[in-house]
Amino acid sequence: MSKLPASFTPARSNAQRPTTRGAADFLQGNDKLAALLPNAARLGRLQQDCLALMPLQFASCTVLQISEEQLSIAVPNAALATRMKQQSPKLLSGLREKGWPIQEIKLKIRVLAPEPARTPRSLFLPTGAVASFAELDNSLPTHPRNQALKEALHNLVARRQNKKV
Repeated sequence: MSKLPASFTPARSNAQRPTTRGAADFLQGNDKLAALLPNAARLGRLQQDCLALMPLQFASCTVLQISEEQLSIAVPNAALATRMKQQSPKLLSGLREKGWPIQEIKLKIRVLAPEPARTPRSLFLPTGAVASFAELDNSLPTHPRNQALKEALHNLVARRQNKKV
């Protein structure tokens, strides 16, 4: 019997799949979290309305809050904030038409932290694997169709043998 890899996740039936309804039920089960649901739903609807009214380039902007007829929107950089300022009258009138009580739009630049630099991995090939690649290189017939593969195998074996020295 073969052993399944550690990353294997069996398929779930539709009845077992997590749903947003399950998440909403969980949040409603906690008094403190349940109080946040109406505001979260409202901000979600406002975010969707903003996305519908604005060009696709503004998809990275996020509705932060609405209070005292002022809408606060997070913008990832200053260049996009400048473009957003140019488009804000259109957004403001469109949101008013949809019934949102907004008189002003305030933009807040929220620069996302850069991803940490990844350290390059050095791939390790066991000695047996390098020997197998060398054997394959030697056993392939010399033919124009095999030439690129033979060169790649030869270079791989040569690099791996040089690393050992």
